[in-house]
Amino acid sequence: GKNAELMGIYVLKYFHDMHLHLASLQNRLEKQAKLYYIVGNSTFFGNSVDTAALLAESMQMLGYQQVHSEIIRKRNCNKALYEYCVSATWSNH
Repeated sequence: GKNAELMGIYVLKYFHDMHLHLASLQNRLEKQAKLYYIVGNSTFFGNSVDTAALLAESMQMLGYQQVHSEIIRKRNCNKALYEYCVSATWSNH
């Protein structure tokens, strides 16, 4: 339906914006700078969105090193929703 379509656009825009944000940092970061992002996975209309995995993939595509994701806390006892710390290092090739 219309709501699912709008939510899909919203989710796509979030990941697009995060990719642009990570790309924009590259010429500002010092060598071996460490990045940490706290993100949560989500479920929209029964579809799970693995935010941490997609953010980590974006970091890898952009050349960040030592990309790592770990669960830091459960968000909701009724669903498999977690907060993750996604980290990376900029090697400044």
